[in-house]
Amino acid sequence: MNIGDRDGHGRYGAVDEDSDGLLCHECGLRFAHLGLHAWKGHGTTAAEYRQEHGLARSYGLVARETREAITGNARRNFAARKKFVANRDPAAATVARLSNAAGMSPAGLAASRTQPGQGRLGTVVVCQWCESQFCPLNSARRRRFCSMSCASKATRAG
Repeated sequence: MNIGDRDGHGRYGAVDEDSDGLLCHECGLRFAHLGLHAWKGHGTTAAEYRQEHGLARSYGLVARETREAITGNARRNFAARKKFVANRDPAAATVARLSNAAGMSPAGLAASRTQPGQGRLGTVVVCQWCESQFCPLNSARRRRFCSMSCASKATRAG
C-alpha cells in the first residue's frame, strides 16, 4: 500500500485531527484519546494500531487539547509534591529493584513467565559503557550494553 492510499477511514501513515479529536482508521469516529479507544473499542494495543496504519511509533494518539491538559495537570501536581520530589532517589530505586532474588522487577518476572522462550535470563549483567545493571532477554544472551545508545557510544569511542 502506498503512503497516499486510503486506509479504512483515514489515510495510511497519517492521523487526521480536528476540534472533535483524532479520526479512528477502524470505525471513522473521533476520539480525544485514540490509543484508549483502540484498546477498548477494537481490542488492539496502541502499538498494534500504529503498526497496522503506518503511524510512527513516536506519534502520540492523544488529541492536542487533551495532551496539553494532561501535561499541565502533571506539571502542577508534580511541583506540589515537594516531599516526593525531595525524597526521590532514582538510583536507590534501581538498586532496590535489582536486589530482589531474581534480579528482575515483579512485572518483569510476570512477563517472562507468560511468554515462553521470550523471558529474561534471570541474571544481572553490567553494561560495558555506563556500568548500569540490566537483565537481558533469553534471545540476547551475549548482550553487553543496556541500550543502543550505550552500544553506539562504545562503537564511536573505538
